[in-house]
Amino acid sequence: KGNKVLLLVAILVLSATIIFAAEQLTIYEWWTAGGELQAITKAFQMFNEAYPNIKIIPNPIVGGGGATLQMVLTGLLAAGMPPDTFQSLGGSSLKLYVDGGYLMPVDDIWTKENLDNVFPKMLKEMITFNGHQYGIPMDIHRANWLFYNTKIFDQLGLTPPTNIDELINTCATIKKQRPDLWPITLGTRDKFTAVFLFDDVLLDVAGPTVYEKYYTGQLDVQNDPNIRKAFEYYAKLVPYIYPYHGSQTWDQALGRKDWVMMAIGDFAAGYMLATGQKYGVDWDALAIPNNVFLMIVDTFTRPKNAKDPNSTNDWLEFITQPLLEQQFSILKGSIAPNNKVDPSTYLTPIQQEDAKDFNNPNITIVPSSIHGSLAPTNFLSDYQDVLVNFLYSPDVNRVLSQISNIMKIYNVKDASQWFWSMQ
Repeated sequence: KGNKVLLLVAILVLSATIIFAAEQLTIYEWWTAGGELQAITKAFQMFNEAYPNIKIIPNPIVGGGGATLQMVLTGLLAAGMPPDTFQSLGGSSLKLYVDGGYLMPVDDIWTKENLDNVFPKMLKEMITFNGHQYGIPMDIHRANWLFYNTKIFDQLGLTPPTNIDELINTCATIKKQRPDLWPITLGTRDKFTAVFLFDDVLLDVAGPTVYEKYYTGQLDVQNDPNIRKAFEYYAKLVPYIYPYHGSQTWDQALGRKDWVMMAIGDFAAGYMLATGQKYGVDWDALAIPNNVFLMIVDTFTRPKNAKDPNSTNDWLEFITQPLLEQQFSILKGSIAPNNKVDPSTYLTPIQQEDAKDFNNPNITIVPSSIHGSLAPTNFLSDYQDVLVNFLYSPDVNRVLSQISNIMKIYNVKDASQWFWSMQ
């Protein structure tokens, strides 16, 4: 009899263990190093504290911007092996999965968490397709920052430029006083860095409406005066750019002692701090233009036929919470999309300014072209090649012709109708 009782207890324990183990959250994301890794690790820890019965199965895929993860997911989803949730940028990147029929809407969570009242309108538009929401935003980055070397600026008595005309004049002054320096550094081994610089030029020269129309194929690129003007300004910057930019990544470029200025996203602040460069002593940054917030948004999704849909729901609801978003963004160098997070809680002035501007009705929020937040992802690879090549041979007529052609090849205008349907 005693043995039977022991056997029954063993069976019950084993059954409970199986039930416990059955609740899992298989998650794919690309935050694999530095502050990003610290941030997602913190998020997992907080989730585990709130849901101790759910075991997270992380699947980090190396590759900033998610290009590698997108390839991995394409195979998994096509094979009918979806994870419980995965990371995607908002906009065109997210639309790929929606068009493939791989995602379920998250409208119920959006309503339950009252997200219309805590997220700005443009953010909702970046995850809405065919009238439904398909992603839950977790953090926000701003792409239009100009980082500069404060020591060199102080040595030369320079004032940081606030627009592209001033940037060109500042470059000329630096080159005159210090011919040994290259005023603008880039790292186009990461080809998207050429787009960061051009986007700042385009926004300042032509404004956010032209920017949106350009990247969604609404303009006659070869004949539009604003686009021509933007590339003429871009060409004026070429003589001041470090000529061997193709030999280095963006972080390697910022690691050089002789770097002066770089157009890059706010995520670069995390790298600077992690490498011991002190804010206000070694470097500083300002938004350019300062009346526009060029937005990149990270989201998580609800795949169809996930093994643990309840775990998916718990995760998606959890990442809408202000405390989670705050703790995550402090480590990552991003900001929380939730307007209930106090900007003063961020550790760096860049994050604090981002948070204030993101919720300022006088600041225009514009989706970034980088990594498929606005322009279709299949167009971006060729487009980045064109912009990098322009830096070696700045022929305005040729680049306008090339861009016009690849926009037709990838049918950018029709592929971007989702964006204009929300306006």
